[in-house]
Amino acid sequence: MGKPEELRGLTIADSDSHIIERPEDFQEFLGSKYRIPMILQDVESGTRYWVLDGKLYTRPYGFAGGQIRGLIDHVNHPKWGSLNPKLKAKDFSLNDVEGRLADLDQMGVDLQLINPTSGLMIYNSRNGQYAVALAKAYNSYVANRLKGESVKRIMASAIVPLQDVEEAIREVERVKELGVFKAIAVPTFVSQGNFYADKPIFHEDFVPFFKKAAELDLPVAIHVIPAVTDMPFQFLFYDWLYVRTFGFAFAAMIALTGLIAEGVFERVPSLKVIFTEAGCGWLPYWSWWLDENLEKVNSIRKSYMNRLGVDPYPYVKKVASEYISAGNIYTTLETDDDPDLVKLVINKLGLEDNLLFATDYPHIADIAYFPENLSIFLENVAKPAGMTAAQIQKALQDNSANLFRLKI
Repeated sequence: MGKPEELRGLTIADSDSHIIERPEDFQEFLGSKYRIPMILQDVESGTRYWVLDGKLYTRPYGFAGGQIRGLIDHVNHPKWGSLNPKLKAKDFSLNDVEGRLADLDQMGVDLQLINPTSGLMIYNSRNGQYAVALAKAYNSYVANRLKGESVKRIMASAIVPLQDVEEAIREVERVKELGVFKAIAVPTFVSQGNFYADKPIFHEDFVPFFKKAAELDLPVAIHVIPAVTDMPFQFLFYDWLYVRTFGFAFAAMIALTGLIAEGVFERVPSLKVIFTEAGCGWLPYWSWWLDENLEKVNSIRKSYMNRLGVDPYPYVKKVASEYISAGNIYTTLETDDDPDLVKLVINKLGLEDNLLFATDYPHIADIAYFPENLSIFLENVAKPAGMTAAQIQKALQDNSANLFRLKI
C-alpha cells in the first residue's frame, strides 16, 4: 500500500502504537533478585496470561473486559492464527524490529511511538519494590532493542513505578538519558496496596512526578487498556462490550476532570498531557459538561468559605474549555474517529495544533484497517471533517514533531 500520493511530501508520525510484551524477554533485565510474573496457559486454546498479585492479565474472557485471545499471543495466536495476514512482523515485541519497520513501510508511516500493552499492569502491583523492578526491566528492554541507527524510526513511552514517587522520579531521569523515550505512559489509577488500583493519577502525591516530567520535557500519556488496567468502576461489569465502552472513555474523562480540579495544570503550567485510545470525539461533550459544573464552583467556594473558612477548589482558576484550549492537552486522532466530532474539536475547541494521528498498531480494534490506515483516515475522517491540507499536515506530522521534539 505505502503512503498515499497526496501525502508523499510528509513525514508521517504514528503517536500511539504498541509493543506486545513476551514473558521470555524480561528476565535478563530484572537481575538476580526478582523473577518475572507467573504465566498461566489455557490447555485447550493455548492462550497465555500474566499473573500479578493473583490476578490474570489480560483478564480471562468473561471477566472485566477480558479477551479470549489474551495479549501475550494477541496478534499471532496458536489456535486462531493472525489478526491480519498482511502483517510482516513475526511477533510484536521488539524482537523483530525489521518486520515492524516493514509494516510501517506498508502503512506509509515514517515514525512510530510505541506504548506498553501488558506492561501497564505494573501500575496495578501491590508491591512497590516489585513495581520498581518491573518498570526498570521494561524500560531497559525497550532501550536495548531500540538502540542503534537502524531503529531511529521507532520511539517509546516509558513506564515509571508511581507506587513509589521518589523511585518514579529517578526512573524519569534515567529514561530521559536513555534517549529512545519521548513520553511516559500512565493509567488513570495506580495501586496503593488494595485489591485493585484505586489511587487517581491526579492525587496530590503525584504532583512532583508531573513537575519532573515537565522539567525534562517528557509529555505524559494517559493510557489505559481496560482488559489490563485496573479502574474501580470496571469491576461493576463482566462483559467485554461494557468494559471496553466505558473503560477508555471514562478513564479519559476522569483523568481530565481531576487534573483540572486538583490544579495540576495551574501548578505545572508547562506539563503536556496526551489522551489516547478513546479518539478525540469525547472532548467537545466533556468540555461543555465540565464548564457547566466549574461555573458553579464560585458559589460553592463562597459557601465553604463562609461556613468553614476552607476553599475546596483552591487551584481552579478557569473553566475547563480554557484549560483545554491553552495548549497543554493533546489527543490522538484515529482512523475511525467521527468527522462531525473532529470538526468540533478543531473549530470549537481550537485543537488543530494538538491532534496526533494514531494507528493503535497492532491491537485488535484497528488492525483490520492495516495497511490502508492513512487512506482510510483521509477518506473517512479528514476530508469529511473538512480538514484543510495544513490541518492534515499538522495531525500527521507537525504536531508530533513539535510535541516530541522530532527532527523532520
